[in-house]
Amino acid sequence: MWLGADKKEFEAFLDSADVYWRKNLGSTTSQNYLVVEVFHQDIRVAMRNLSVANAIRRIVPAQLVVVTGVEQMWHDALWTEFDVKLVERIAAAYGASQVIDLYRLVEGPANSATASAVPVELFGRPLPPGAPISAETLAEFVSATYCRVTKRPRAPENPTADPRYQRRQALARAISSAYDALLGSGSVVALVTSHVDYDHWGLAVDSARRAGVPVVHTQQTGCLKAYALFPENDTGEHTFRGELTHQIGAFFEQRVWSRRSEVRRNAELVAWRSKVNLGRPSWWRGGASASVDITNSSERARLRTHFAARLGFDPARPVVAVFNHAVSDAPGTNHQSFPTLADWFEETARFASTATEVQWLFQDHPSQFRYDSTDFFDSVARRYARHRHMVFQPSKDLSKNGLWSLVDLGVTVRGSVSNELPAYGIPVIQAGWSEWSECGLSTVVNDPESYWKALDAAISAMLNGEEIISAEQVERARLWLWFYRSATDLFTPQVPHWEVWPADYLLRAVRTSFRHIESDADPVFEAVERMWTRREPVLTRTDLQEPGGVR
Repeated sequence: MWLGADKKEFEAFLDSADVYWRKNLGSTTSQNYLVVEVFHQDIRVAMRNLSVANAIRRIVPAQLVVVTGVEQMWHDALWTEFDVKLVERIAAAYGASQVIDLYRLVEGPANSATASAVPVELFGRPLPPGAPISAETLAEFVSATYCRVTKRPRAPENPTADPRYQRRQALARAISSAYDALLGSGSVVALVTSHVDYDHWGLAVDSARRAGVPVVHTQQTGCLKAYALFPENDTGEHTFRGELTHQIGAFFEQRVWSRRSEVRRNAELVAWRSKVNLGRPSWWRGGASASVDITNSSERARLRTHFAARLGFDPARPVVAVFNHAVSDAPGTNHQSFPTLADWFEETARFASTATEVQWLFQDHPSQFRYDSTDFFDSVARRYARHRHMVFQPSKDLSKNGLWSLVDLGVTVRGSVSNELPAYGIPVIQAGWSEWSECGLSTVVNDPESYWKALDAAISAMLNGEEIISAEQVERARLWLWFYRSATDLFTPQVPHWEVWPADYLLRAVRTSFRHIESDADPVFEAVERMWTRREPVLTRTDLQEPGGVR
C-alpha cells in the first residue's frame, strides 16, 4: 500500500480506528457478511470503502470480509508499491473478520486453461460454487483488462498470439469463479468497491449483480462520494455504469431540476468556484492554468484573438475542440457510439480532415502516459500534419482562459468537459454515456450515424450564427456542478477531503476524528442509512426528498 507515513503516526491511527469501530459496531453473531475490496494502493481509497462498509454494518449486522492482493501485470502498469500486510492491518483496525488475498487464491488454478471452480473458504467453511459468468461477458472483461495493463487502445486481432492476453483469460476465469462463490452464497449484505471495471474489480461487480447483491461504488474525489446499484432497481440491460446513467438522470430530474429555483443561488456559487477549482471533475485542468478570468463577451473576444494567433487559427471562424479520452480507460464501461475509444478518435479526425469550413483543436488527455504505450495520439496527429485547419496538442498546453475563449463546440465521449463546458455556455456533443448524460446538459448520441448527423448539424448552425446551446442546458449544467460538487459530496471527519495529504496529515486528521469527535454527530451514518433504506442511487449530503414527498 502506498503510504509513506511515519511509523508512530500509523500505529496511533490503527489503535484509534480499532477502538472506534469496536465501540461503534460491537460484536455480532450474524453469519451474513459484507465484502469490501482494497486493490488500490492509495490508503485514501481504502478509507472510503471501509468507512462506507462499516456505516452499512451499523444498519445490517454483518461480518466484514476484505478482498485484496496484487498481480505483476497490474503492478507494472499502475502501482509503485503494494503491501498486502499493510492492507491486512488496516482491515483488522476497521473490524474485518477475514482478509482474502485474491491472487494468492487464484494463481494456482489460473495456470491451467481448463481450471475448474476455484475453492473458496470463509470463516473456516468451504463455499459452494456460484453460477458462472457468460463467455461473452467474460471476454469483455478480459479485453478491457488487457488494454489497461498493456496500455493499448485495442485488444490484439489474434488473442492467442499474445501470452499476456492468454494470462488475462486464465486469471479472469479463476477470479470470476472465486467471486461467484464468495458473492453468491446468499449471505452477502453488499459489495463495496472503488472501481467497477477490469478483472479484480469489475468481475466482483458482475458476480454481485448476478447474485442480487447491492453494489456501492465509492469515488476518488472530494470528501466522501458514492453511487449505489440495488438489485431491485437493476434492469440487467446495461453495464453497471449504464444502469447508473439512467437512475442518476431520473434522480437529478426529480430531486434537483424540480427544485431549481431553490438551488439556483448555490449552483451559481459552485459554477463560479469550479472555474478555479483544482479538484475533479476539472482534474484535467489544474495548477495556475485552472483559473478562468473571462467575465464578458468583449474579454472573450480579445483573448480569442490572442489564442487563435498562437494556434494559427482565424478567430472569426468556429473552433471545434475534440477531447481525446485515455484510450485504454475501461473501454466498453458504458454505452459508446463506436467500438473503442480509439475508433471514435480516429474516425473523428478523419471527418475533421474534410470539414474545412471550421477549425479543429484536438486535445490529448493529460494522463495519457498512464494509459497508452503506443504513441496513439501523436500517430493520429502525424497523419493530419499537413491540414492547417487541424491542431493536435496536449491539453495542458492551453489554459482554461484559452480554452474558454476559443472553443465554440466541444466533442467528447464521456469526459468531464461535457458537464463543465455547458455550464459556461459552450455546447458539447457526447459520443457515449456518462453518469450525467441523461441530465440534459449536452447532445448525447448512441451510434455513429447519429454522431455524424449531430456534428453536421452543429457545424451548420455555427456557420449560420445560430445558438446551439439552450439556456436550460446551461442551467442544468450548473445544477449538475452543484449536485456533483456539493449535494453528493459528504463531509465527514472520518474521510478527509482527497486533497488532505501527505499521509501523516491524513492519518492525524482521521485519528483526531476517531478519538475526539463524537460519532453521533457524524453525518456519514445518517447519509448512508438514507441511501440504503430508500435504495437511492447516490449518497447525498442532505435529504433531497422529492418536494411534497414523505420523509
